[in-house]
Amino acid sequence: MKYSRFVQILLLSFVLILGLAVAEDVTPGDIMQEADEAVTITDLSYADGNEWVKIANPGMASQDFTFWTLVDGENNTYSFAEGFVLLPGATVLVHTGQGNDTESDLYWGRDDQVWEDGEVATLFDANGEMVSRYPESS
Repeated sequence: MKYSRFVQILLLSFVLILGLAVAEDVTPGDIMQEADEAVTITDLSYADGNEWVKIANPGMASQDFTFWTLVDGENNTYSFAEGFVLLPGATVLVHTGQGNDTESDLYWGRDDQVWEDGEVATLFDANGEMVSRYPESS
């Protein structure tokens, strides 16, 4: 009986070591990169008094926006609050004007217009890498 238990432990150890030896090296950065690629700017409103940029996370992982930025063509920059997370399948509107932040609406707090008709909105991650731009053809 003791011998069979020893063999089971030995076989289990062998399988575990073999699994670790053939497993692909996946780092947290790889996982975050996959999540980064899923985040997209999907719309931009130029309406006076109701400017906003819509950002979607169609991926399957939550995306932390800490140190991310949203930039216009004149280098006006919105910095996401530390700890803001966009859940899988969720969207958020980044409004130019005043308001109280929620999970689905963030406010830049500006009194003036930022987005001009035809202007490009660009989203950068914490490393300064471009994640998305809208419209894409610009």
